[in-house]
Amino acid sequence: MTSAYTTLLNLASVLILLFAFACLGSKLFDRYVGYYAIQSVLLSVVAAIVAYDLDAPALWALAVLTLLIKGVGIPVATRRYLLARLSLKRDAAIALGLSTTLIIGAVLTGLAYFAMRPSTLPGRLLDTAAVPLAMAVVLLGGLCMVVRRHTIAQLLGWLIVENGVFLGAITLVATFPFIVEAGIFLDLVAGVLIMLALVSGLAQRLASASADDLRRLNG
Repeated sequence: MTSAYTTLLNLASVLILLFAFACLGSKLFDRYVGYYAIQSVLLSVVAAIVAYDLDAPALWALAVLTLLIKGVGIPVATRRYLLARLSLKRDAAIALGLSTTLIIGAVLTGLAYFAMRPSTLPGRLLDTAAVPLAMAVVLLGGLCMVVRRHTIAQLLGWLIVENGVFLGAITLVATFPFIVEAGIFLDLVAGVLIMLALVSGLAQRLASASADDLRRLNG
């Protein structure tokens, strides 16, 4: 891997990590989704960089699918079918303060980089920081799932974990069949979680409705 492509790969990976921190430090659901969308677009850029460096047409297809599914499809579906229908604006159900959460996230990032620093990686990955940054993204997504109590926020944390796994897989493994199988599995799980969140939210709305409310709606 040449120095120019390594620089681009590291820069994209750093930006993906920064948007994971942005999700961790925000309380607005719409921003959660926006940060995840930008992170996914950057992930498609990483796939394109690896595809160009390895001269792998199949990875180009993966980059396009990542852009369409993760960068566009999932954010649009989340905004339309979850945030709009459930009228979600601000996440107040947070177990820890934002400052404490960000400090824990910084510690986890340092641990991830120390455990998987570039000098411990094999072969062509000796000069890239993408793999430890991918592990840090996975840990930040897991932290988001732990400190957030709202189902939708936890779902977005899972999607961040998925992006971290995808980043590590495409950088470390770079084999198209493995990445496709892992990505499809995680996307299916994310789709199921979105449907469960929607059904759960609608069920809670219906369960809290009273007969008086229904009579007023009837006129």
